[in-house]
Amino acid sequence: MTEVRIPLLKRPLARLASAMTFQQQLNLVVAAGVLSMTILSSLASAWQAIRQVEGNLLQQGLQVASSVAMQSQLALLSSTADNASDAMSAALAFPDVTRIEVRGLGDKLLAARGAEPSPSHVLPPMPRDLPHQPFVAAEDATSWLLVAPVWSTRSSSPFEVEPASDEPLGHVVLSISKQTLSRTVTGIVVTNVATSLVIAMLFLWVLRLLADRLNRPLQSLSRAMASAEQGEVQVRTSVQGPSDLQRMSHAFNRMISALQERGEELQRHRDNLEELVRDRTAELKVAKERAEVASQAKTDFLTRMSHELRTPLNAIMGYAQILEMDPALSERQRHIVQTMHESGDHLLKLIIDILDLSRIESGHTDLHPTGVQLRAMVGQLDSALQIKASEQSLTLETRCADTVPKAVLVDDKRLRQVLYNLMGNALKFTTQGSVTLEVLCQFPSVDDGPATVRFAVHDTGPGIRPADQARIFEPFEQAGDARSRAQGTGLGLAISRQLVRLMGGELRLQSEEGRGSTFWFDLPLTPTLASPMPQRAIARVTGYEGPRRKVLIADDVEANRHVLVELLRPLGFDTIEATDGQEAIQAWQEHRPELVLMDQAMPLMDGLSATRHLRQVLQAQDTVIVILTAHASAEHQATALAAGANAFLPKPFEWTELLGLIAQHLSLTWRQASFPDASPEPQA
Repeated sequence: MTEVRIPLLKRPLARLASAMTFQQQLNLVVAAGVLSMTILSSLASAWQAIRQVEGNLLQQGLQVASSVAMQSQLALLSSTADNASDAMSAALAFPDVTRIEVRGLGDKLLAARGAEPSPSHVLPPMPRDLPHQPFVAAEDATSWLLVAPVWSTRSSSPFEVEPASDEPLGHVVLSISKQTLSRTVTGIVVTNVATSLVIAMLFLWVLRLLADRLNRPLQSLSRAMASAEQGEVQVRTSVQGPSDLQRMSHAFNRMISALQERGEELQRHRDNLEELVRDRTAELKVAKERAEVASQAKTDFLTRMSHELRTPLNAIMGYAQILEMDPALSERQRHIVQTMHESGDHLLKLIIDILDLSRIESGHTDLHPTGVQLRAMVGQLDSALQIKASEQSLTLETRCADTVPKAVLVDDKRLRQVLYNLMGNALKFTTQGSVTLEVLCQFPSVDDGPATVRFAVHDTGPGIRPADQARIFEPFEQAGDARSRAQGTGLGLAISRQLVRLMGGELRLQSEEGRGSTFWFDLPLTPTLASPMPQRAIARVTGYEGPRRKVLIADDVEANRHVLVELLRPLGFDTIEATDGQEAIQAWQEHRPELVLMDQAMPLMDGLSATRHLRQVLQAQDTVIVILTAHASAEHQATALAAGANAFLPKPFEWTELLGLIAQHLSLTWRQASFPDASPEPQA
């Protein structure tokens, strides 16, 4: 776009014009135009009149000079000044004639009359060949010098062969003042300018009357527009002035009327809309409250059902684990006990899946990123699932590319849960061939930014039909045959997809019926410092080194207390039992145990209140308190730790987890060495 440059002189004029009204600008332009035309025309007329007067005065002076020259022939012929006296006196009688000189040949002065010439008034030398007619010889600001040649006049004779020619006798110099011309010029200019100004003022006055007549309807229309701009809708302008202004006024009034009607209609619609919005808002508020009540009721129901289901499961799985440790079991008995344990573990996974889905849908799931070694995590998944793959005669492979960062910032629990679900599904639906977990770095980290890491699970299973590929990501939907569908709830992929989205990716599927499937997702993961990967210790322990330790078991469910007693007493612990928080406080005061296994939900006084009392009132800072509860959410864990507990373990739990916590907090050394756990990772 070309930049428009405004000259410096035009800028103040433009600002001045923008500050003036239309009438003021019109008056200024008309006045300037009329005055300019008047002055120019008057000056032109005066100039023409002055030229005419000047010409008349010169013509008159030349005639006087010619007359004096004719009457001076005798004086020049006789060289007698008296013969020109009368002519010179008569010439001086004319206005503005100030001096007359009669000069002979050679510019010899014969006679002179009048005022003395000015020193600056010098007659130039006369040419040799003088003209016969008078002429202006010199001129200054105050006068003219006119020269009239004097020639001898000879009569023709019939006896002469050649006609006689005139001979120059001299010349007459006439000085004429310009005073009359100056007075006449002044009078002409003053008269013309004054007359023009009077006429101009009369003309401007008439124009002012006409402009006021034209401007009144414009001002009325302008005021009406200004009022309309301020939001007034009842404003109207009067119809007056010329026909085009009347049409403008009519159009404005019709426009305002139309706007007023539209405004009234809009106001009616707005009032109706506001009423509808209020009604809809009230309905939505009621619906929201009902939805919140229903959601809270669902959450309370799921939490309560989780607690109620976990409580008997804790006893079932606890006794199953205790029986598994009994070396006196036969193979048949051991198989029965292992089946009970696996069935309880499967039931626990179903409960956890349902609660996870509920928390994700309600937006209560938070991520807790930590430094995770991806290669170590992949190795642990491989170890955990190799047994299951071997049982199905499948090949399980895990590969982690060298370009993958050593450690990244990610929620280890949730990422492990997604990969375990995908690999578990692949093993479940694949009858022959292999299952492969592959971790690749799609885009390396740049300037300490996130790297894009791809996680892909390939299988050689039956594949998924195109019609089922979108459906299987919905809750409670499954693909495959009836046998495969009976092995789960159909929540694994739905939960995995939501968790991947929370971590910043999208779970995708590539499958062809009869040729296997690939589930994969990309995550933006920031490289970080490596942190040690925790390993659960499984120990076939028979006891521990050192003196006997006292353990207080507080739980209102007798079966739960007996499970812990049956687990801990054979290992060398002295156990004390309590059925509520108050009994737990009294038992602690009497026995001073080193460890308290405290249930959270108990009558009279719950476990959290008892824990706070032990910490704050009885100053039991050296006692290790582990909260064991069927409430397994992160909120319950945070509340337990805030109350003063050293650790939190949800029911039902693996006995290896409990023994690991006891060894950690009491600094115990088990009598039998431990080895890495090869059992499947829990889904909680």
